[in-house]
Amino acid sequence: MNISELRHPKEKLYRTLCLAIGGLIWVALLLGTMFSILVILIPVAISLWLSEKFFQASIYGNAVHVNGNQYEKLNQLSAEVTSQLALEKKPEMFVMNSEGLTNALAIKFLSGKYVLLFSNLVDLLWDESEKENTLRFVIAHELAHHAAGHVNFWPNLIMKPAMIIPFLGSAYSRSCELTCDRIAAQVVQDKQSSAKALISLASGSRELVSHTNQSAFIAQEQQVPGMFGFLQEILSSHPRMTKRLIALNDQEVGSFSASGSTMAVQADQQVDPA
Repeated sequence: MNISELRHPKEKLYRTLCLAIGGLIWVALLLGTMFSILVILIPVAISLWLSEKFFQASIYGNAVHVNGNQYEKLNQLSAEVTSQLALEKKPEMFVMNSEGLTNALAIKFLSGKYVLLFSNLVDLLWDESEKENTLRFVIAHELAHHAAGHVNFWPNLIMKPAMIIPFLGSAYSRSCELTCDRIAAQVVQDKQSSAKALISLASGSRELVSHTNQSAFIAQEQQVPGMFGFLQEILSSHPRMTKRLIALNDQEVGSFSASGSTMAVQADQQVDPA
């Protein structure tokens, strides 16, 4: 799977801008401080190492580790998607008590890679009859953050100064989410399950999702007040769910077969939610 080809065009633009602007700012800082600013990397590295150790102490003691001996089907789903995305090593996956929240996170420290699945999300999307394709979509979305390098330390360190530019960081984050939706849809190769996963996240209801009119939901985007919709969007790290579904449908045009089975083309501590 060619991750580069699946990147959303907006991510390519914002990523290039962030790397270029961030790189120039770093060069200016290095030259302006005679490279003495590099000493900050030492406490940053120590801080990240300590953060990961505290994170491990918490997650291994308070969440359930998905592996060959625990939640075999979830582990198999994760392994299959990891292979499809050509990740060298499967990130450690955990199911944690979400206390009512429905979400998932991709996290990377200096060395370890992790995916956290909130329990309510698993309960919402688990469906034996659909071969877990809705849950596969969400798992693929989180693993795509790792495969696309969205949580990698060095690129994020280079881009960090560019994030001082108003709204640029949020725009980049939103584009990364669209990229991961595209990658997840390619992994799942099932347009109905991909759409259902997004609608499930929007409604939060397992019972109602099968009764949701997808066209009517998409049409809600037309009811978003123009100016306030724009302001809400530029301040958000995630696109509106209506826009994510529209983008997914646009990507599907001419990409899925008639049966809806195939899509053609389709730091410091770094955390990316679903």
